[in-house]
Amino acid sequence: MVSRAFGVGLVMAAALGVWAPAWGQGAGAPAAPPVVQADATGRWIRGESEHFIVYSDRSEALVRRYVTMLEDFDAILRRLHGKTDAETPRKLPLYLLSSSRELRRVIPNADERLQGLYMTSIEDIFVLAIRDDSNQYDRNNGDDTVLHEYTHHFMMQYFPDAYPGWMVEGLAEYYKTIDLQMKRARIGDFSRGRARSLLDDKWLPMSDILSKRATQFDRDDALTFYAQSWLLTHYIWTDRERRGKLQDYLELVRDHQDPMASWTKLYGQDSAALEKALRGYMKSLPVLDIPREPPKPQIAFTRLPAGADDLILEIQRLKSGVAKAEAPALLARFQETAAKRPGEFYSRLALARAEIDLGDRAKGEAILKTLLDERPSDLEALQVMAYSRLETARRMARTPADREKAKAVYADAATYLGRAHKIDDDNYLTLYGYAETKSMDREPSQNTLNVVFRAATIAPQNPAIRTNAARLFIRAKQYELARELLEPVAGNPHGGPQARRAAQLLSTLEGKVDGEALKPSTAAAASGEGDKDAPGG
Repeated sequence: MVSRAFGVGLVMAAALGVWAPAWGQGAGAPAAPPVVQADATGRWIRGESEHFIVYSDRSEALVRRYVTMLEDFDAILRRLHGKTDAETPRKLPLYLLSSSRELRRVIPNADERLQGLYMTSIEDIFVLAIRDDSNQYDRNNGDDTVLHEYTHHFMMQYFPDAYPGWMVEGLAEYYKTIDLQMKRARIGDFSRGRARSLLDDKWLPMSDILSKRATQFDRDDALTFYAQSWLLTHYIWTDRERRGKLQDYLELVRDHQDPMASWTKLYGQDSAALEKALRGYMKSLPVLDIPREPPKPQIAFTRLPAGADDLILEIQRLKSGVAKAEAPALLARFQETAAKRPGEFYSRLALARAEIDLGDRAKGEAILKTLLDERPSDLEALQVMAYSRLETARRMARTPADREKAKAVYADAATYLGRAHKIDDDNYLTLYGYAETKSMDREPSQNTLNVVFRAATIAPQNPAIRTNAARLFIRAKQYELARELLEPVAGNPHGGPQARRAAQLLSTLEGKVDGEALKPSTAAAASGEGDKDAPGG
């Protein structure tokens, strides 16, 4: 089930070459860089393979095993879903941790039992994972959470659509129990935790499983929901006839038909009959056995600057948002830690981020200008500066008296993004930021639409980017593309307020048909009118 819009988007993205920002605006062309001494290295290492970037302060041997396991799992998913040669527009970063204490450096209130977390923000999409090698009976060494979350990531990357909650969670549960052996992979075995829930006589009604999300149940019932969702997915996924009816079932549900009645119509089972079938099915679960040669991925290792020892996880906390009450203490930590290494590029860049997000924006931008004098082609510094300027422009644009000044700040941000684009021309942060620099245009040009669509294609897991891209397509009267962008967000079983906003926006599109597509010249001029639907606005 490949999203229709994303097939169109890849064609549209070919026009990205239209954007070639000039050097002569705002920040100006960089001077010849001075000779800068490399930062001293610390404990943290970075292992990069074809599809992943793993950071850890543990041994290189452990990181190698972990990256190999991830590449192995990814290869199996690609093989089973026909995506062996599919584009990988962005490698997934993963932070391999040794304890809950490290996890709480990113998520201060993390539960002691939490083993991993998949996080999305405008600035990053990444995984936190605690590696536990203490259980010799766990085939995945405590990696079930990571494999579960990577299944979500993979499906959203290559099959973005609105799926019912049981299928979203059921697929992740089905694949996470994979047994990666040397010459074969076994898929479909049971999870001991889920099995305990299923052996309990108290099941949730299958009508609830088909129609609700895990977040609609209390904790104990949510565990049962995951277990029954896994079993239902197993039941469908391993039988050709049942799987063959799945697409028709999903179409009925997306058309707002009752989930249980739709199931009965296609599969001939009411809630009680489906439960009876599943109870019988779980007594002898078929397991898929795939002969194969395990991958031997190429992994490039680098050692990070010493400042990463103290700040790498705190930077990820910044990206995820910091509560106002926690900001002063976290900013002080950045200031004190950076002061230990006053000449280190890494620590100064981390401090610039913290000042911009939590403290004095002007001070943070001053640090960035110094850093960019030293390293004019540092992609991260250029993007941090651009997004700081974008935030300033957004605030100014809300005040009528400052709107003309806001245009100049947007132009300044565009210059930094232009420089970033020359370094990496397919980076979602750069592309999305560029679309925002056009926030004051009366209408989005086709080039702006192409750029923001490409950003959403590279990072389809990011709900804010998808939603804000959809708003631009709505303004351009390209409603079908807007629907395709919004439906996976609205259908995300863990989407929370973002899912509700996307659903509300979808409801406004009922009955609307596409207008004439914009031409690149349609929206060339900027306007003084408000733009409340612009990305980030």
